[in-house]
Amino acid sequence: MTANAHAKEDAASTHVLAQLASLLRSGDVQAALALTEAASANSATPDAAAPEYAEADVVGRIASLPVDTLSFIERCQSGGGYNYWANVPAASSYADDCEIGGRLAEEFLTFIGKYHNNGNGALLGPIVIDMDKNGASRGHKIGFMNTINKYAMGAAYLLHAENHAPEHPWNKCRRLGREPAEALESTGEQQFAYIAPKGSGTPTLLFGHLDYHPSTETTNATSGAAEEGQDFSELFYELINLAELAEATLDILREMDYTNGDGSRNAELDRVAALQRVLCTNLGRLRESAEVLDGPKTWVPASNA
Repeated sequence: MTANAHAKEDAASTHVLAQLASLLRSGDVQAALALTEAASANSATPDAAAPEYAEADVVGRIASLPVDTLSFIERCQSGGGYNYWANVPAASSYADDCEIGGRLAEEFLTFIGKYHNNGNGALLGPIVIDMDKNGASRGHKIGFMNTINKYAMGAAYLLHAENHAPEHPWNKCRRLGREPAEALESTGEQQFAYIAPKGSGTPTLLFGHLDYHPSTETTNATSGAAEEGQDFSELFYELINLAELAEATLDILREMDYTNGDGSRNAELDRVAALQRVLCTNLGRLRESAEVLDGPKTWVPASNA
């Protein structure tokens, strides 16, 4: 029974993450925030040590603080029970009353999220009744109930949402690429990174300088005084970076939509892709021919050889 319970909790956590990712991809930030806050509140360990003066929920087996821990609930001085809307001040404007109601709703939701037992599950009804009984303003009611509605909408989405399509590979690449991009920026160097697809036979990750300019000492072997020897391996490595960058650009072109709005083929984009394929082919041949420059080798002009 314990193993089954843990398995269900793990499956629920995975489901919440999937739904959160879908909400963020669809741009529904408000629902995603509500889902995140609700999931964070529910992640509190129920078997943690209960605070002193806590009231045990016999049915749910979850210890809870007394409800008058909430700032707007107080215990009745006589006759027992609670006043569920007490000492809530009226503000000078409707907007301020809405802000007070929303803030108290957040306090209420935090409480029932942390102490989610059967008793607290029936707490909203008495609060609404005592709002009317004790003269809560319209702003108090609207602010409080709109905040409750926001969280209820997130929970309803989880209960009734159907399975969503898996994340598109390119969207996943862009999302995962943000972290290494930030890491590259933090190096303080103008570099780019090229990630090769799995199974391509090339290194998984390659780096190159965006601001590389060959020095005259390296590239100008014929001007000025004769050099004793020059190392051109750096040029070879930059040629590798250039070829990989061209291949990455071609990959992006392959993923683009070549259909115009009227259903016709985008001929201009076809030509760009064709030119890019020619560029990649010739850069690949040039890279293979330039392998002779690889490694710590010294080159001297033919006249001095």
